[in-house]
Amino acid sequence: MRTYVRMIFQSEGASPREVLRAMRDLKFEESMGIHDFVYKWTKQPGIDDVLELVTTMHARLKGMGVNYEVTTIA
Repeated sequence: MRTYVRMIFQSEGASPREVLRAMRDLKFEESMGIHDFVYKWTKQPGIDDVLELVTTMHARLKGMGVNYEVTTIA
């Protein structure tokens, strides 16, 4: 499974490089195309695992002035 994140940056928020560092710290990889980042699960996650990941990401991005969309695909 993979969890994809699409970002929308604001000019008054953190720079894309700052966001990249934050996402890499959370073990996301950058991605080209419709999604900006991907998290590659090493085991089959349940809904609680996905919610934990997204909650952690949400807390890490707080105050950075980015909006995001999350999609998890089996």
